[in-house]
Amino acid sequence: MTRIDRLTAKARAARWSIDDLDWSLEPVLPATLPRTAYVDMVSQLYHAELAALEVLNRLARELPEPAARQFLATQIADEERHAATYRRYLERIGELAPIDPGLAAIFRFALAGRVPAFALVTALNVVMEHEALAQQQRRIATLPCPLFGAVNRAIVADESRHAGFGVLYLAEALPAVAEAERAAVATWVRQLWAMWCAANENRYVVDGAEVLRLPRAHLDGRWSLLAARLARLGLAPHAELVAAA
Repeated sequence: MTRIDRLTAKARAARWSIDDLDWSLEPVLPATLPRTAYVDMVSQLYHAELAALEVLNRLARELPEPAARQFLATQIADEERHAATYRRYLERIGELAPIDPGLAAIFRFALAGRVPAFALVTALNVVMEHEALAQQQRRIATLPCPLFGAVNRAIVADESRHAGFGVLYLAEALPAVAEAERAAVATWVRQLWAMWCAANENRYVVDGAEVLRLPRAHLDGRWSLLAARLARLGLAPHAELVAAA
């Protein structure tokens, strides 16, 4: 059994239901955070799950390895459950904000590109899943809603596996990829990250929304960590990834 097979078995064993959460808990919105900002933040998590499903459905058709496709089947089930869970939480709040144009542009760019399947795994499972984990863990620790905390703790456990799959898959796939193709994908990933930075540049700048804000210095630090991980996996040298980001 390969490491990806073991991860798939773990995902199947750890599957949870939306009804496992205690929906009798009342949502508690932060007293100092504007309601519109809070609703927008949760709504973007919901929209990101739907967009991730589009990427995963493409990957399920394009990834050549049967073991990888079996893991993707568990991830698709996870993301469907995450979207339904965020949607129910938003229904408890009573509002749903539209997808942020910058976030929508990132996923359009990713899906429009004629890139190899491993590039989509890099973008979704390594870059964005690790970034989502960092942001969700930060918000669990700083936002007071017990229900939101329970929702995100359940989702974080799944997304940790998704991020782990990305690392395992690239470790197996990248050695067989030509250097020129790896360099091209590195450039494409840097473009996605630049779009992510631009999408966050003027978000949550109103008074009280500091906990949701992602300053450029924070994003630069996050990219340095992600670039180091990609360099260790062999996508491109760390200096090249950081210098052009």
